[in-house]
Amino acid sequence: MLRNVFLLFCMAGIAVACKKKPTNAGLSSFHYGYYPIKKGNYWIYQAVEISHDENAPVPHDTIIYDLKTEIGDTLYDNEGRMVYRFNRYKRNGMFNPWVLTDVWTTVLDENRAEVVEENIRRVALRFPVKSSTLWDPNQFNVLPAQQCFYDKIHQPFSTGWIASDSTVHAVSVKELTLISYQHQYEVYGKGIGLMKKHFKDLQISNFDTLNVKQGKELFLTLLEYGQ
Repeated sequence: MLRNVFLLFCMAGIAVACKKKPTNAGLSSFHYGYYPIKKGNYWIYQAVEISHDENAPVPHDTIIYDLKTEIGDTLYDNEGRMVYRFNRYKRNGMFNPWVLTDVWTTVLDENRAEVVEENIRRVALRFPVKSSTLWDPNQFNVLPAQQCFYDKIHQPFSTGWIASDSTVHAVSVKELTLISYQHQYEVYGKGIGLMKKHFKDLQISNFDTLNVKQGKELFLTLLEYGQ
C-alpha cells in the first residue's frame, strides 16, 4: 500500500516536471532578446534624412547627423504599466555635444514591444519571433493599418560597424504602384536591439522609384552600443 502511494507521488512529480519544461522552453523561444531594455543601455546611429518636394527651393534636401538613444528612468503610463523613458539625443558631428531632443517611452508588455513616439503609440515588435507572427504596428493609433511580418529570421547581419550572428528583419511595408513607393523595415540583433532602420514613403511617377516628386526617407545605421 505504502509502495503504491510512493509511486503515485513520483508519477505526479514527473507529470509536473514535464508540464514545466515546455513553459520554460516556450518563453526562451519567444526571443525577447531582440529587444533588450535595461536602464543605461544606449545606441548611437548615423542618421540620414532626405526630404523630397519638387516645388521646394531644394527639391531633394539631405541632412546627416548622429542620433543617440538611451534607456532612462521608469514611470507609469496611462494604463498603469511601468515603462522606460527613451531619451533621444542629436549632434552634428562627433566633436559636438549631444543635445536632448525628445523623450519617448518604451515598454515590453506581454507579447509585444511598444514605443510611444511623440504621442503616437507604435508596436515595434511582436513575439514570438517567427515567420507566422503578424501584427499591425498602428493598432493603438490613428495611422493607417499595416501588416508587419518577420523576414531573414536569426540570420547574420552587419551594419559595417556592428555585426551580429542572429538578427531579424521586421518588415512594415513594401509596395510599389504607379505613383507611390513604400519600403519600410527595421533590423534587430539579439542582445543588441535596433541595428538598422530603412524608411521610404515616396510619391513617384510612372513606377520610377528614382523619379521622386514628394516624400521622405530615413536611414539609421548602428555605429555603437553599450551600457
